[in-house]
Amino acid sequence: MRRTFFLMAIPCLLAMPFLTAGKANAQVSLEIEGHASFALDELSSLADGTGVGGLVAITYPIQNADMLSLVGKIGFNHYGSKAGDVFTETGSLIPIDSPYQGIPITVGARLYYGEQRPFYVEGLVGLEIKRGDLDQDTEIESLTPHPVLSIGAGYAVSRRLALIASLGMSKDLWRYGNLGVSYRFRK
Repeated sequence: MRRTFFLMAIPCLLAMPFLTAGKANAQVSLEIEGHASFALDELSSLADGTGVGGLVAITYPIQNADMLSLVGKIGFNHYGSKAGDVFTETGSLIPIDSPYQGIPITVGARLYYGEQRPFYVEGLVGLEIKRGDLDQDTEIESLTPHPVLSIGAGYAVSRRLALIASLGMSKDLWRYGNLGVSYRFRK
């Protein structure tokens, strides 16, 4: 029940900027991001270490703080897969071909700096719904939500296009880096 509540509450939080944009005279922006995902630490020993992903972000500038925006993101990352055989408790061998994927749902803040605001840093917290054989000793893939912290940075190449980098950290040494590009639909 609690899991269902959180999965329903996060999209509502992400929709808040759209609901309040007209009242605050602020400009809400929608961004899409494509990136390469690199598994780090324990995740790199589970997955093959490289993959792809994408995010949709909503940014909401705070009026009194010219260089600060609220950010909400939801996305999908594929970190790779694991193929091989695992021994069970009974001593039998089970073949495993498990993908390792995550659905991060995060909110946080973005701080712009520079004369034309080309650089930014951001910090986000939320949930990541993980998929994969997380225990390494069962044949059943699990789908579990865990808290996630993400820090990132970006550089605007043009009004709409930016280069991005981020680091995501979650429970059980589930860490990954993302490098890619972001496209903003509304400035």
